[in-house]
Amino acid sequence: MTPRERTRRAVHFEGPDRIPHYLPDGKANDILWLWPTMLPDRQPWTDLGDGRKRQVDCWGSTWETMGGGSYGEGVAWPITDITHQQEYVFPDLNAPRLFEETRRKAASNNASDDPKYCLGVMPFSSVFEMHRFLGIQTVFQSYFDHPDDLKALIARQAQAQQESIRRLADCGCDGVMAYDDLGLQDRLMVSPAVLEEFYLPHYRANWRLAHERGMDVWLHSCGYVIDLLPALKDVGLNVIQMDQQENMGLERLDAVAGGRLAFWCPVDIQRTMVRGSVEDIRAYVRRMMATLGNHRGGLISMAYSTPEAVGHSPQKIAAMCAAFREFGTYEPGD
Repeated sequence: MTPRERTRRAVHFEGPDRIPHYLPDGKANDILWLWPTMLPDRQPWTDLGDGRKRQVDCWGSTWETMGGGSYGEGVAWPITDITHQQEYVFPDLNAPRLFEETRRKAASNNASDDPKYCLGVMPFSSVFEMHRFLGIQTVFQSYFDHPDDLKALIARQAQAQQESIRRLADCGCDGVMAYDDLGLQDRLMVSPAVLEEFYLPHYRANWRLAHERGMDVWLHSCGYVIDLLPALKDVGLNVIQMDQQENMGLERLDAVAGGRLAFWCPVDIQRTMVRGSVEDIRAYVRRMMATLGNHRGGLISMAYSTPEAVGHSPQKIAAMCAAFREFGTYEPGD
């Protein structure tokens, strides 16, 4: 079974021999995660001299951070008046030259005797996160004060995402991945009715396009999103990538979406990976297999990409990787 076949079987609940892996332990993995080249920031992180740093990204949003970290908070936005959104020009993230490296890597992989599953990240990856242009307060006000203007901006972003999907399909990807954080810690960021009116029609159309081009759809969405998972499945999602599960519960997630959505997850990054012991981590992986992974597939392993930002020790990361590889197998016929 090639890594590509194993991953496809896990995604579609067709009985892989084990769960697919994407782990930083130096051993064989099953996924080739491809990120097209991004445009440079308009202004890289610049020291302001008082402990703060500032950056202007390629979208035109300004971010500031304290203490030299790489994460900041937005302080200024390229669209200051939603009623003039049509004047804002998106960065050219779908330029063919930005996909050259992705195309080369995918072609090399696809020509091998043991190909991995090629997962391409859409440069226009977000439909929901309009706050990158507007700021979150303006977005929330616009749902009520200027809904038609906000819908027009969302539609422009969704149209750009369609072009990202076409380019990744032309590169030979098996799946496409989007990023939309839809949840707060204990609830959805907006109501299901708002999501249905403003966003889900675009998910439905764009994900249908991905399927028509022969690709699965993967979505990163953190926070409390369990209430939305059935709707996401209905509009075409195949894989949900979430880094936290304990705010919803593995058993509840399994009851709501197990066997219908595949899950690409590390051990919960906020709780067990921070406060748990090595034995707690191993026990958590066993629970993941007994719930999300217990549907002739449905679970794919990973580690959080920036562990230093959330306090994950090398010892615990190693324990998680070893547990996924030890417990992530299926008995014949499972």
